[in-house]
Amino acid sequence: MSNPDRWTELLAELAALDITVSDEGLIDHLTGLERAKSAVAAAQARVTDAFATSQRAKLTAAGTNSADARRSVGAQVALARRDSPHRGSRHVGLAATLVHEMPGVLRALERGDTSEWRVTVVARETAHLSKEQRAEIDAAIADQLRGWGDARTEREVKAWAQRLDPHDATERAIKAVNDRRVSIRPAPDCMTYVTALLPVKDGCAVYGALHRHAMARAVDPDEHRGKGQIMADEFARRILTPGEGEPQDPGIELHLVMTDRTLADADNEPAQLVGYGPIPAPLARDLVRADEKTRVWVRRLYTNTAGDLISTDARRRDFPHVARSFLTARDQLCRTPWCGAPIRHTDHALAVAKGGQTALNNGNGRCARCNLTKDVIGWATLVEDGTITTTTPTGHRHASRPPSPPTSVPWAKRPAPRRPKIQIDLFWPAELARSRR
Repeated sequence: MSNPDRWTELLAELAALDITVSDEGLIDHLTGLERAKSAVAAAQARVTDAFATSQRAKLTAAGTNSADARRSVGAQVALARRDSPHRGSRHVGLAATLVHEMPGVLRALERGDTSEWRVTVVARETAHLSKEQRAEIDAAIADQLRGWGDARTEREVKAWAQRLDPHDATERAIKAVNDRRVSIRPAPDCMTYVTALLPVKDGCAVYGALHRHAMARAVDPDEHRGKGQIMADEFARRILTPGEGEPQDPGIELHLVMTDRTLADADNEPAQLVGYGPIPAPLARDLVRADEKTRVWVRRLYTNTAGDLISTDARRRDFPHVARSFLTARDQLCRTPWCGAPIRHTDHALAVAKGGQTALNNGNGRCARCNLTKDVIGWATLVEDGTITTTTPTGHRHASRPPSPPTSVPWAKRPAPRRPKIQIDLFWPAELARSRR
């Protein structure tokens, strides 16, 4: 079924699925569709492994080193599946594991007995084992996956892995301490998740200290915060309280992109906080409100008639740094379609060695992986009118444009403001009322 028209016919058939049947029939539809999703995932695994094997051989024969070949294959799979390059590489690794090392689990997926995520858990929890040990687990669990949920699958496979190699499992737990870290990621409603990955004893100790503090504060009759709020506030207070020798007023730098009318409180077009996303106009104005402790710089960004960011003020710093800031503010995330990773490299879209110019219209922001991949043998880039078109080694083309910047509606097109009706009652003093008669 390599003809694209046949895939279009299949999608049309699914879109026209009869939903006027009985409730029992609708449940049967759901069951069948879920099994079909699993069978599709199994087919994708077989196709992915076949493509990866063929493509790596061709790239290696062309002189590409093994690291670049793996990166190129993962990126092509990601674009085909409308996914990020990181997940593309995971798809390649999962496919190789299922096809070559765990065929029983692959058959369970083909039958619809399990899901793509659950076989991913199986592969993840057995990644450190030998092929022979994986084969033993494959034979033991393949026929039992039908009744296992996500948590059961993870626990059963972990138990098998620890049973087969208890010493390695212990060593991995000890080495995992080296991976401790703190990370941040966006949360809904202009919030953020700050996450610490800690050894279990340290993590429990941190949570216990915050929990005890919250329980002690909860008995205060003047305390109106909930337990979670108290713990979050105390967490921030303890982290932000300067230690000995630390500056009393540590600075942070936020990059906001907003229209001039939003800044002047004349419009409610959301602003873009670089690295986070859109935030409401009133909150954006509050963030840039200067006081005796806050320093605010305003740098102008210029748009063309189509509303695309095309240039920037260079008054504060030298041009190279301003250019990097501009590209990060314009692209917001990696320019590779469906990647979504933070920008790490601001570089030429079309390399200088291939005729690209060092200019903003040939600049783009990408994650480190995608920036390296675009220069691998077989990849080509075309920059035209702000659109970056990437051609993969198989000839597939993927176009990318930066997201639209905040844009206020032209004054002439603004709807008339809704003015609230206000009723005013006047109360006159008796003496004044008599004097007016």
